[in-house]
This record gives sequence, C-alpha cells and structure tokens, in this order.
Amino acid sequence: MNYELHPHYQHLRPLVDNIEHYFQQSSVVLHQARNELRVVEFADEAYVIKAFKIPHLINRFAYCYLRHSKAKRSYDYSLKLGAELCPEAVAYSESYKKGLLDKSYYISRHFQYDYTIRSVLNHTIEHYADVLQQFAGFTFKLHEKDILHRDYSPGNVLVKEQEEGVLFKVVDVNRMQFKKLTLKDRLFNFVRLTEDDRTLQIIISHYAELMQADKAQLLQQTIAYRDQYLNKRALKNKLRGR
Repeated sequence: MNYELHPHYQHLRPLVDNIEHYFQQSSVVLHQARNELRVVEFADEAYVIKAFKIPHLINRFAYCYLRHSKAKRSYDYSLKLGAELCPEAVAYSESYKKGLLDKSYYISRHFQYDYTIRSVLNHTIEHYADVLQQFAGFTFKLHEKDILHRDYSPGNVLVKEQEEGVLFKVVDVNRMQFKKLTLKDRLFNFVRLTEDDRTLQIIISHYAELMQADKAQLLQQTIAYRDQYLNKRALKNKLRGR
C-alpha cells in the first residue's frame, strides 16, 4: 500500500490505513458510475472518498511505472489549485497486486454545495443569468492563473450560494494542465458545457468583457469550437454503434 496524507490531517491516519473498510461502511453515495464517491464521517468531520475503477491491464502497469495514478494526480493537482478553487485535499491511497496498481482512492474535505453548474446551464435556477455571469468570472480567474480543467463539464463545477456572492469549486481534477493559455485553449474550455447558444452567449459576453475583447467575435469562435466538438463526438458515437 502506498499513500500520502496531508500534514494538516495526520490525525486521519487510521482512516487512510483502513480506507476500504470505511468506504464500504458508508451508505452516503454521492456518485456511482465508473468511479464512486461516498461521504465518510470520521473524527466529527465529513470527508469524500473517491474510489477509482480498477484500470485495465496496460494502465495498471502504466500507473505503476510510467505515470502517476488518477488518485495521486487528484491529490497533487488539488494541492496546486488550493482550497479556494476545489475541495481541500486530504490524502490519496494506492494498493497493488502482483506489482500492478489495483485499488486507488482520493480523499477530500466534504464541500457542502447547493447544486452543480448543470442546474444553472439548464435554467432551473431562477437567477441563472446572474450565476452564469459569475461563473464566467470564475472561469476567467482559472484561466488567468494558467489553469485548464480538461474535463470542464456540467457536473464538475460545484456551486454554493452565499450572502457575499456565489462560490464555485471544481472537482474531478485528475485531468488538469497548468500552462500559459492561448485564446483557443480558453474558448475550447467551454465546449462541453452547453449546446444552447443563448446560454453560451451569457457566459461568453461577460468573459469577453473581462478579457476586454469583442463579444460577438468571441461568441462566434466559441460556437464554432463547440459545434466542432459535438460533430466529433457524434461521429465517435456512430462508429461505436451508439
């Protein structure tokens, strides 16, 4: 077993040492698909444990000898982002069988959010236009910090409403890039969010203001990138028989 525990959370060592037990004992499931997220109460605090699906054979080898596992990347990237931008990182854990990666987990503090950005994009929030503008500002802040979330999708942005404004945090952060972003990088980052041009217009208009760029031009470019992405996805699904 291999793990790293944040220095501020050394009192959680028993949790990490017995992570599979605590994970299986929890009945609070946040997400259950390829990977599974559960809330665990420990030492009077709530934590989210993400259990990654055991990878196929090639990746089991690769995550041992060629690149870091998704659990370690989640931990490292969360530390790099900081608690201002994502739920606070606590630890990651990896176990091995026959020299290959087997089970892996990532632990973070449980962030009590109100909804994901999906609810805003679907206009189920009454003041969705205002939240979309604030979301554009949050995305602009990420980009200005040279942060590119490569899975910037509706379920991966958590939203919490506060008196002083809306608080956003990104999750599923094992696919990140930290680099100086081009305009294409910035605009292409929006393509997985929505197929609705009006919703995209609200976001991009405010983003363009922050960039001091032409709103119409940026919207046109973003829609073109979005349509390119959708066409490519449709072709992949067709080839897969979906």
